[in-house]
Amino acid sequence: MEQQPVLVFLRGLIRSRFHWLDFPQRFGNRYRVLTPELAGNGFRYNEPTPASIREMMEDVRRQVRSQTEQPISIVAVSMGAMIAAEWARCYPMEVRELHLINTSLANMSSPWERMTALSFFRLLACFGNRPRLERTIFELTINRPVTSTETQPWLTFAQQHPLSWRNVFGQLIAASRYKGPLTAPVDHVVFYNAAQDRLVRPLCTARIATNWKKPLITHPNAGHDLPADEPEWLENALKQHLLDLK
Repeated sequence: MEQQPVLVFLRGLIRSRFHWLDFPQRFGNRYRVLTPELAGNGFRYNEPTPASIREMMEDVRRQVRSQTEQPISIVAVSMGAMIAAEWARCYPMEVRELHLINTSLANMSSPWERMTALSFFRLLACFGNRPRLERTIFELTINRPVTSTETQPWLTFAQQHPLSWRNVFGQLIAASRYKGPLTAPVDHVVFYNAAQDRLVRPLCTARIATNWKKPLITHPNAGHDLPADEPEWLENALKQHLLDLK
Protein backbone atom coordinates (compact mmCIF):
# COMPACT_ATOMS: atom_id res chain seq x y z
CA MET A 1 0.00 0.00 0.00
CA GLU A 2 1.39 3.42 -1.01
CA GLN A 3 2.19 5.69 1.93
CA GLN A 4 0.44 9.03 2.17
CA PRO A 5 2.88 11.95 1.63
CA VAL A 6 3.73 13.98 4.73
CA LEU A 7 3.18 17.74 4.93
CA VAL A 8 4.73 19.58 7.90
CA PHE A 9 3.54 23.05 8.96
CA LEU A 10 5.90 25.30 10.94
CA ARG A 11 4.84 28.55 12.58
CA GLY A 12 7.06 31.54 13.35
CA LEU A 13 8.25 33.79 16.15
CA ILE A 14 6.28 33.26 19.41
CA ARG A 15 3.50 31.55 17.47
CA SER A 16 2.00 28.15 18.23
CA ARG A 17 0.62 25.40 16.04
CA PHE A 18 -2.68 26.60 17.51
CA HIS A 19 -2.42 29.72 15.33
CA TRP A 20 -2.74 27.68 12.15
CA LEU A 21 -6.37 27.03 13.21
CA ASP A 22 -7.91 24.75 10.57
CA PHE A 23 -5.51 25.71 7.78
CA PRO A 24 -3.38 22.51 7.75
CA GLN A 25 -6.48 20.32 7.64
CA ARG A 26 -7.38 21.83 4.26
CA PHE A 27 -4.66 19.51 2.92
CA GLY A 28 -5.62 16.47 4.98
CA ASN A 29 -7.40 14.63 2.18
CA ARG A 30 -4.10 14.24 0.28
CA TYR A 31 -1.42 14.44 2.97
CA ARG A 32 -0.63 13.19 6.40
CA VAL A 33 -0.42 16.56 8.16
CA LEU A 34 2.00 17.20 11.05
CA THR A 35 2.19 20.40 13.11
CA PRO A 36 5.14 20.22 15.52
CA GLU A 37 5.35 22.74 18.36
CA LEU A 38 8.59 24.59 19.08
CA ALA A 39 9.74 24.44 22.71
CA GLY A 40 8.79 27.66 24.50
CA ASN A 41 5.73 28.36 22.37
CA GLY A 42 2.05 27.48 22.71
CA PHE A 43 1.45 24.07 24.24
CA ARG A 44 5.16 23.91 25.24
CA TYR A 45 5.22 27.36 26.82
CA ASN A 46 6.83 26.13 30.04
CA GLU A 47 9.94 24.78 28.26
CA PRO A 48 13.01 26.85 27.33
CA THR A 49 13.31 27.71 23.65
CA PRO A 50 16.54 26.46 22.05
CA ALA A 51 19.16 29.18 21.64
CA SER A 52 19.70 28.98 17.86
CA ILE A 53 17.78 28.23 14.67
CA ARG A 54 19.88 25.07 14.28
CA GLU A 55 18.82 23.85 17.74
CA MET A 56 15.19 24.83 17.07
CA MET A 57 15.33 22.80 13.88
CA GLU A 58 16.62 19.76 15.75
CA ASP A 59 13.80 20.20 18.29
CA VAL A 60 11.01 20.12 15.68
CA ARG A 61 12.83 17.51 13.60
CA ARG A 62 12.83 15.08 16.53
CA GLN A 63 9.07 15.48 16.81
CA VAL A 64 8.51 14.79 13.12
CA ARG A 65 11.02 11.92 12.93
CA SER A 66 9.25 10.22 15.86
CA GLN A 67 6.14 10.06 13.65
CA THR A 68 7.55 9.35 10.19
CA GLU A 69 10.77 8.42 8.42
CA GLN A 70 9.48 9.56 5.02
CA PRO A 71 10.90 12.58 3.20
CA ILE A 72 8.64 15.54 3.99
CA SER A 73 7.18 18.64 2.39
CA ILE A 74 7.29 21.76 4.56
CA VAL A 75 5.06 24.86 4.65
CA ALA A 76 6.57 27.46 6.97
CA VAL A 77 6.05 31.09 7.98
CA SER A 78 8.65 33.68 9.02
CA MET A 79 11.03 32.17 11.63
CA GLY A 80 9.49 28.79 10.85
CA ALA A 81 10.81 29.21 7.31
CA MET A 82 14.31 29.76 8.73
CA ILE A 83 13.94 26.49 10.64
CA ALA A 84 12.75 24.78 7.44
CA ALA A 85 15.70 26.16 5.44
CA GLU A 86 18.13 24.91 8.08
CA TRP A 87 16.48 21.49 8.05
CA ALA A 88 16.92 21.27 4.29
CA ARG A 89 20.53 22.48 4.53
CA CYS A 90 21.49 19.94 7.21
CA TYR A 91 19.35 16.99 6.06
CA PRO A 92 18.54 17.52 2.36
CA MET A 93 17.54 13.90 1.84
CA GLU A 94 14.74 14.32 4.40
CA VAL A 95 13.10 17.31 2.66
CA ARG A 96 11.23 16.92 -0.63
CA GLU A 97 10.18 20.56 -0.97
CA LEU A 98 9.98 23.90 0.80
CA HIS A 99 7.15 26.45 0.69
CA LEU A 100 8.45 29.50 2.55
CA ILE A 101 6.26 32.45 3.54
CA ASN A 102 7.25 36.02 4.50
CA THR A 103 10.74 35.24 5.76
CA SER A 104 14.23 36.74 5.85
CA LEU A 105 17.91 35.88 6.37
CA ALA A 106 20.60 37.88 8.17
CA ASN A 107 23.06 37.36 5.30
CA MET A 108 20.67 38.76 2.68
CA SER A 109 18.83 41.66 4.38
CA SER A 110 19.64 44.36 6.91
CA PRO A 111 18.18 44.27 10.46
CA TRP A 112 15.81 47.20 9.79
CA GLU A 113 14.45 45.42 6.73
CA ARG A 114 13.92 42.14 8.60
CA MET A 115 11.85 43.89 11.27
CA THR A 116 10.83 47.51 10.83
CA ALA A 117 11.91 49.84 13.63
CA LEU A 118 8.32 50.87 14.35
CA SER A 119 7.24 47.26 14.70
CA PHE A 120 10.16 46.44 16.98
CA PHE A 121 9.44 49.31 19.36
CA ARG A 122 5.71 48.55 19.38
CA LEU A 123 6.44 44.98 20.38
CA LEU A 124 9.00 46.10 22.97
CA ALA A 125 6.41 48.44 24.50
CA CYS A 126 4.26 45.38 25.29
CA PHE A 127 6.85 43.97 27.70
CA GLY A 128 5.03 42.42 30.65
CA ASN A 129 1.56 42.74 29.11
CA ARG A 130 0.64 39.55 27.23
CA PRO A 131 -2.86 40.60 26.05
CA ARG A 132 -1.44 43.85 24.72
CA LEU A 133 1.31 41.92 22.93
CA GLU A 134 -1.25 39.65 21.30
CA ARG A 135 -3.37 42.59 20.13
CA THR A 136 -0.27 44.32 18.76
CA ILE A 137 0.63 41.17 16.83
CA PHE A 138 -2.85 41.20 15.25
CA GLU A 139 -2.38 44.83 14.23
CA LEU A 140 1.09 44.27 12.77
CA THR A 141 0.48 41.02 10.93
CA ILE A 142 -3.14 41.01 9.70
CA ASN A 143 -4.29 43.75 7.33
CA ARG A 144 -7.94 42.81 6.89
CA PRO A 145 -10.52 43.76 9.55
CA VAL A 146 -10.47 41.23 12.38
CA THR A 147 -13.57 40.63 14.51
CA SER A 148 -13.65 40.01 18.25
CA THR A 149 -15.08 36.57 17.47
CA GLU A 150 -11.79 35.77 15.73
CA THR A 151 -9.45 37.39 18.22
CA GLN A 152 -10.99 36.18 21.47
CA PRO A 153 -9.84 32.54 21.11
CA TRP A 154 -6.30 33.77 20.41
CA LEU A 155 -6.36 36.01 23.49
CA THR A 156 -7.74 33.18 25.62
CA PHE A 157 -5.07 30.82 24.32
CA ALA A 158 -2.37 33.39 25.12
CA GLN A 159 -3.64 33.73 28.69
CA GLN A 160 -3.77 29.96 29.18
CA HIS A 161 -0.34 29.39 27.61
CA PRO A 162 1.74 32.33 28.87
CA LEU A 163 5.04 32.89 27.08
CA SER A 164 8.11 33.72 29.10
CA TRP A 165 9.86 36.91 28.04
CA ARG A 166 13.12 34.99 28.16
CA ASN A 167 11.80 32.79 25.35
CA VAL A 168 10.43 35.77 23.42
CA PHE A 169 13.79 37.56 23.42
CA GLY A 170 15.66 34.32 22.82
CA GLN A 171 13.67 33.71 19.64
CA LEU A 172 14.16 37.31 18.50
CA ILE A 173 17.92 37.04 18.96
CA ALA A 174 18.17 33.63 17.28
CA ALA A 175 16.13 34.79 14.28
CA SER A 176 18.10 38.04 13.98
CA ARG A 177 21.40 36.12 13.82
CA TYR A 178 20.40 33.36 11.44
CA LYS A 179 22.35 33.22 8.19
CA GLY A 180 20.70 30.81 5.80
CA PRO A 181 21.92 28.93 2.74
CA LEU A 182 23.18 31.11 -0.11
CA THR A 183 21.70 28.71 -2.66
CA ALA A 184 18.61 26.52 -2.54
CA PRO A 185 19.26 23.49 -0.30
CA VAL A 186 16.70 21.37 -2.19
CA ASP A 187 15.42 21.53 -5.74
CA HIS A 188 11.72 22.29 -5.24
CA VAL A 189 11.29 25.58 -3.38
CA VAL A 190 8.53 28.18 -3.75
CA PHE A 191 8.35 31.52 -1.93
CA TYR A 192 5.23 33.46 -0.97
CA ASN A 193 5.13 37.00 0.37
CA ALA A 194 2.73 39.87 1.01
CA ALA A 195 3.26 43.24 -0.64
CA GLN A 196 1.80 45.10 2.36
CA ASP A 197 3.69 43.22 5.09
CA ARG A 198 4.22 45.79 7.88
CA LEU A 199 6.43 43.59 10.07
CA VAL A 200 9.06 42.32 7.61
CA ARG A 201 9.76 44.13 4.36
CA PRO A 202 8.55 42.05 1.37
CA LEU A 203 11.90 42.48 -0.38
CA CYS A 204 13.50 40.20 2.24
CA THR A 205 11.66 37.17 0.86
CA ALA A 206 12.15 38.42 -2.69
CA ARG A 207 15.94 38.57 -2.21
CA ILE A 208 16.11 34.97 -1.06
CA ALA A 209 14.00 33.88 -4.02
CA THR A 210 16.32 35.76 -6.38
CA ASN A 211 19.50 34.32 -4.83
CA TRP A 212 18.10 30.82 -4.78
CA LYS A 213 16.66 31.25 -8.31
CA LYS A 214 13.22 30.08 -7.21
CA PRO A 215 9.69 31.39 -7.92
CA LEU A 216 8.04 34.04 -5.76
CA ILE A 217 4.28 34.50 -5.52
CA THR A 218 3.06 37.80 -4.05
CA HIS A 219 -0.27 38.75 -2.50
CA PRO A 220 -0.95 42.42 -3.34
CA ASN A 221 -2.36 43.64 -0.01
CA ALA A 222 -2.09 40.98 2.72
CA GLY A 223 0.00 41.27 5.86
CA HIS A 224 2.77 39.21 7.43
CA ASP A 225 0.52 36.41 8.71
CA LEU A 226 -0.67 35.22 5.31
CA PRO A 227 -2.35 32.04 6.65
CA ALA A 228 -4.54 34.14 8.97
CA ASP A 229 -4.95 37.16 6.70
CA GLU A 230 -5.70 35.47 3.36
CA PRO A 231 -6.10 31.72 4.00
CA GLU A 232 -8.06 30.98 0.82
CA TRP A 233 -5.50 32.73 -1.38
CA LEU A 234 -2.62 30.89 0.29
CA GLU A 235 -4.42 27.57 0.13
CA ASN A 236 -4.97 27.96 -3.61
CA ALA A 237 -1.38 29.09 -4.20
CA LEU A 238 0.02 26.12 -2.28
CA LYS A 239 -2.23 23.66 -4.05
CA GLN A 240 -0.90 24.92 -7.38
CA HIS A 241 2.71 24.30 -6.35
CA LEU A 242 2.84 21.36 -3.93
CA LEU A 243 4.44 18.43 -5.75
CA ASP A 244 1.63 16.00 -4.94
CA LEU A 245 -1.10 18.42 -6.04
CA LYS A 246 0.41 19.78 -9.25
